Amino acid sequence: KLAENLKDISAERIQTELVKMLISPHPEMMRTAYELGLTRVILPEFDACMKTPQNTPHHCCTVGEHILHSLDYVRADRVLRITMLLHDMGKPKMKTTDENGRDHFKGHGEESERIANEVLHRLKMDNDTIKKVTKLVKWHDVRTQPTPKAVRKAMNKLGEELYPLLLQVQYADTMAQSTYQREEKLERIHKVKVIYEQIIEEKQCFSIRNLAVNGKDLIAIGITQGKQIGEILNILLEDVLEEPSHNTKEYLLELAKNKIGQEA
Repeated sequence: KLAENLKDISAERIQTELVKMLISPHPEMMRTAYELGLTRVILPEFDACMKTPQNTPHHCCTVGEHILHSLDYVRADRVLRITMLLHDMGKPKMKTTDENGRDHFKGHGEESERIANEVLHRLKMDNDTIKKVTKLVKWHDVRTQPTPKAVRKAMNKLGEELYPLLLQVQYADTMAQSTYQREEKLERIHKVKVIYEQIIEEKQCFSIRNLAVNGKDLIAIGITQGKQIGEILNILLEDVLEEPSHNTKEYLLELAKNKIGQEA
């Protein structure tokens, strides 16, 4: 009866209580909050998910119920639980149904990222959390192929800190779906995880800061313009992402000189 009064409560207080519930042993209490009409006031995007069915072999319940189930498959970590809450928020808007009555949600990752950014700002969340959660939400449905090159490139885009969290997000997402192709999905995640751990163990290069050369090295061979230095470093990184054994100072400087010569 008093749910509407929540609109008069500060965003900071609502954020605090929402996060407490999410990282508690009972994140599924979000369902109770929905049934009581609380989320209608503080998180209407979740209500839209609860009312959106998914007629597809990959799912067996509404978007909202899928979200609730996914919360149980990640540890009680703030970033992970908030990510799972928001990861499919874009599905209601992006839903289409084909001539066979099967639902599709193409582009829901990007739309979910947009909604997550909007929700987190509305709740006055800190910038670090917003940055991490929105990135994980955007990437949650991107299925990296289990090859070293593909994993290195994905790690480059997400960063060393977030990539292992993405694998946990994708595991939770998969476990909260139907059993259709579940084993194949989990096998891909496992293979990617093994490759990721190997890349870390072997200290393979996947970012500019891991390159065997830096801006000073390029200046020493005559590259003085800041923009050009950045462009050359990105070219060198692309080469190393393809073949990590190329990450030596001698090879990269020679490659840089060749690139300068081509531009000249």
